Amino acid sequence: MLTLIGSPLLWATLVALAYISMTRIKRERGMFRSRRRSPKSDWRHFVWPSLLLAVIGSAALILLETTVNWEWLVTFSVLYALIVLTMHPRFSSPAFPFLLMLTAVALRDVVDYGAVSGWMDRLSEVEWPVYALVFGVVTLAEAILLRWNGSIETSPTLILSKRGQFIGGHVVKRLWFFPLVVFLPPSFGLDMPVPVILPIPIGVSLLSTGALPGTLLGRLSLYRGLLALVALGLFGASYVIDVPYAAYGLLVVFVLYELALQMIKRENRGTTPVFINGNRGAVIIDTLPGSPGESMQLIPGESIYKVNGTVITGGSSFYEALQLHKPYIKLEVLNLNGDIRFVQRAMYETDPHELGILFVAEPASPRLRLRKL
Repeated sequence: MLTLIGSPLLWATLVALAYISMTRIKRERGMFRSRRRSPKSDWRHFVWPSLLLAVIGSAALILLETTVNWEWLVTFSVLYALIVLTMHPRFSSPAFPFLLMLTAVALRDVVDYGAVSGWMDRLSEVEWPVYALVFGVVTLAEAILLRWNGSIETSPTLILSKRGQFIGGHVVKRLWFFPLVVFLPPSFGLDMPVPVILPIPIGVSLLSTGALPGTLLGRLSLYRGLLALVALGLFGASYVIDVPYAAYGLLVVFVLYELALQMIKRENRGTTPVFINGNRGAVIIDTLPGSPGESMQLIPGESIYKVNGTVITGGSSFYEALQLHKPYIKLEVLNLNGDIRFVQRAMYETDPHELGILFVAEPASPRLRLRKL
């Protein structure tokens, strides 16, 4: 437990999580006058369901008696902490510190490390199967979390197209806490391996415009799962045969980890946006929790075409139509397949502005600078 509390990686992760939560709320209020969800949700997703998977992953590492040394532990923790403090959750994966560490070890015969040569020699004592096992377990957990938890409570956003048109989207920016138990060689006066906890954060950062978040995260989950199985396969093979150049193959896996995300992002940018105003009426980006819009089961990507027979062209005309047709409204909603469904509801004085529906429109704050697609 002391190694957990004293780890710079843990505190860097907590700082990054607080920063991500605050910037999300600031952006949502600047765009929609209201936050989509409270900061508590970011912390809730941080610990659940990742802790459940961490227990299973730690049990596997304990059974396999996964052992590292102090030099490896310190190097990994410091490198990972520095990466996390960039505040980009997509870099929160062991792939990146492992890529640096294995590359540095592979270059020992070429590069003179001078005063840290002894440190590098100790670092090289931890062989590549340990990297493969830890990466495989963490990345497999990431694949499960992306599919299981990634698309829950995403953050609505507004961006600008290349032509200056407002486009809606959803930001998936999340950190999960995945502590793993590994062992140090006998020390501290003990004649048995010493268990320590690695407070590993797993992160994802993805802007979804060309598809709903669940679709993109499902594909990313598949790629992550395949890479995890390759790494675990290499680890398993090391028990049976001497795998030639396995460490270099593992470096390729780490590079492919990032390339898979970049491929999905590129395809998303090249796809026609889902959340864009056109002839479909007022396009819904999201609904506020507990609002009438949520109770009417309005789904992101759908559009409100008519209010009591009045054609709608955007969020402002929707609000005007609401004022004309109180106290009872009937909405014609176009779903993602172009089919029409009807939603009816009585309106009350206590109902929020625009029924808590977030539309593709100009940001609430004129000083807010939007990113471009």
